[in-house]
Amino acid sequence: MTAPPDPVGLYEPFTKFGDLVFLSAISSARDGTMITGKVGAELSLEDGREAARRAAANLLAVLSIAAQDEANIGGILLLRGQVNATDDFTQVHKVIDAASELIVERLGEKGRHARTAIGCATLPNNNAVTLEGIARVAT
Repeated sequence: MTAPPDPVGLYEPFTKFGDLVFLSAISSARDGTMITGKVGAELSLEDGREAARRAAANLLAVLSIAAQDEANIGGILLLRGQVNATDDFTQVHKVIDAASELIVERLGEKGRHARTAIGCATLPNNNAVTLEGIARVAT
């Protein structure tokens, strides 16, 4: 599993309340690189989907730390995806589908989740995609 990127601000990657884990927004950063730019302008739909897959892998890495092991993940309850997109880009949901697909591929039925996918005028550090979520873990 890929190690998640360090937070880039004054926040925690996750907080826990009982068996719930609240996951802070996380980007596509990996190995010192991040997919940046605006989907629908300098980035294609597939570029956005790759950013979403990488962000989902990072989200699962943080969740595994919170759960102390991937086997302790009880389920993903909610995934929120934000896409740095042009005003006329109407396929934000297809970008975030890539994150949902990776999560279900990795976790099976425990990975099925409620979801929100929104387009944004900008994201921190010009990220192409950020994801946040709520999950359940064994206590």
